[in-house]
Amino acid sequence: MAIAPKPKFEKKDHHVVPKLWQKRFKAVGDVGPYYLNIITGEKLGPVGPGVKMSEVYVNIVFDEYFRPSDELEDSIAKIEDKAVEGLDYLIANGEIDDKSRCDIAMLLALQACRYPERFADRMELGKYLAIALKDFKNLSNVSELNSAIAQTGMLPGASFTEAEFARLKGADEASVSHELDDILALHGYEAHYNPGLIISATTTVASHLLALEWKLVHSPTPAFILSDRPVPMQVGYGFFVGLTASYGLKITKPVETVATGKICSQEASEPEIDEINAQVRGRAQTLICGPGAWVHEL
Repeated sequence: MAIAPKPKFEKKDHHVVPKLWQKRFKAVGDVGPYYLNIITGEKLGPVGPGVKMSEVYVNIVFDEYFRPSDELEDSIAKIEDKAVEGLDYLIANGEIDDKSRCDIAMLLALQACRYPERFADRMELGKYLAIALKDFKNLSNVSELNSAIAQTGMLPGASFTEAEFARLKGADEASVSHELDDILALHGYEAHYNPGLIISATTTVASHLLALEWKLVHSPTPAFILSDRPVPMQVGYGFFVGLTASYGLKITKPVETVATGKICSQEASEPEIDEINAQVRGRAQTLICGPGAWVHEL
């Protein structure tokens, strides 16, 4: 049988935060933002993003013949290109409409899903869950299974269906043991189990974000920063983030049904700017960037 053509594999440095997003944090007339390495204190700028906020082969995937591929990195780039349209609408109009809100929600959701440590955490959770399911195979019904899983604290709010419980009960012990061994041996590069599984959750996370309350704030003088971990890994029901050098976003749990339509910006107070930037910097692992040399003092 003929083997499929060798997949495209050309990219080494994979951005954890899109270059296109970093570029929206430069001042007018500058070639790029100012950067600060919060670990070493190194100060750069204004410079282009280059390979900043990237990691080597972080989005690498392999085909069934264990040949490396750019497939996941390329698919992420397509989502980025579309999502950044929302930022450009905001910059041009000073507001967010329904379409740009969806674009920005996808950008934020993709960011939350793409962190390398998120996939590592999910893979470890999957292994613990597999062990638990083998132990819980002999429970009487799906209610007992869901109760037992809830007590482990691994999947808050999740529940198994009757059909899923029937599949578990119907599997013989040898098959379950064999599958458990396979799961415990996973390293995250398999054709059937790789970071693409986490990225595929982007739309679901974006839908969650769209159901929350958004407050858009504007600074007449560019004042917001971006970091290499701009949004939290667990978005929950609220966080603050800089969208561009001049616009920040405060996402909170709504007290009533969220209305659709345009979101107009409000002038940001100094405490609001500080609060948003403090959250963004607090999540940073190594780098922050922004539209002025003042970033070097944060």
